[in-house]
Amino acid sequence: MKICSDLIRNDVPAKGQLADAELVSFCVCDNADLKILFAGNSITRHGVAENLGWLGDWGMAASAREKDYVHLVVNSLELAGKKVSYCVANFGEWERSWNDSLLAEKYSAVRDFGADIVVVRLGENAQLLNRADEFMPHYENLIRFFAGDRARVVLTDLFWQYEPFDKAVERLAKDKGYGFASLRDLGDRDEMKAHGKFEHAGVAAHPGDKGMAEIASRIYKQIEKIIWKPKT
Repeated sequence: MKICSDLIRNDVPAKGQLADAELVSFCVCDNADLKILFAGNSITRHGVAENLGWLGDWGMAASAREKDYVHLVVNSLELAGKKVSYCVANFGEWERSWNDSLLAEKYSAVRDFGADIVVVRLGENAQLLNRADEFMPHYENLIRFFAGDRARVVLTDLFWQYEPFDKAVERLAKDKGYGFASLRDLGDRDEMKAHGKFEHAGVAAHPGDKGMAEIASRIYKQIEKIIWKPKT
């Protein structure tokens, strides 16, 4: 282990985004002020996929590792004077299968990491059409598994908006007192995508550098509130 409004538009397969041994990566520093888990899918991290014309190993389709939303959020925190350890975990298979046993089987090290803040930015691969209500208990299981009773939580809705799920996540965040970053407008804005950067339509439909920067900004604002608001 390394220390869709229109879901159909994203035709990057959920299966095989990363090999099992690479599903989780950690960047750990001594005496960190914060430990953050970024739980996501291809927008968070996708390994090299030459068949898709994707040669990166970071958030698809940022032009460089430091320009995906994870690393932009971490950089903003560091500029604010925080020492950050972070974990990046890809849940593409879990999204596709809804198999909660995978959490313990493949992500126990993520739970052991003991994140102070859990950012959940996923759902696009979850085959949600007319089934968002069925998926939500699995989504909540994931949050409980990694956040437990101690971590603070930030949720986002989808990049490619799907109202039943987006509204359900927003309600959950409100009911539980979680941070909530709304992204649902971004996927309908061409300037937020990587159009013209990749031949594969599914890759090009992912957030480009501008989209990643906007995602990072919205998530960072929620983390900022957590940092300066004591837990009650």
